[in-house]
Amino acid sequence: MDGTFSVTIPNLAALQEKLASYPEISAPIIQNAIVASQAILAGNTNATTVPVRTAYLVQNWGWQVGQFFARWFPMATYAPYVEFGTGPHIIKAVNKRVLANTATGQIFGSVVHHPGTKANPFLERIIAASQGAIDDLFNQALQTITDAISAQAE
Repeated sequence: MDGTFSVTIPNLAALQEKLASYPEISAPIIQNAIVASQAILAGNTNATTVPVRTAYLVQNWGWQVGQFFARWFPMATYAPYVEFGTGPHIIKAVNKRVLANTATGQIFGSVVHHPGTKANPFLERIIAASQGAIDDLFNQALQTITDAISAQAE
């Protein structure tokens, strides 16, 4: 006895052939899970997770989907300033002689030294609220792939 052990896998050639079709089986299932995740993200993009002043930030989101990726993003131009905050900065009057709040009648002058804005990480809240359901979606996709590969191997 030389200490060598051998394991035989029945139908190895057939199994290898079936596994070779894995991308063909898995690609559409994974892509469907990616597309379905948009509904979960959209459902969690609401007044609970996103700051609401005018509702514009809550209501204006885009969705881009490609092969094995997707992007859910705010379309409000000011979204990064809300998400990440701002440092201190100077605001200068451009179209008027002074800066003013027309609603309150308050006049600030032609230059304001703004102290900055604290970050309000709403994207983290959307992701946290969506993570469990998206995990379930992809676990279900994995099970579907496993079942499909098993069915072919029989």
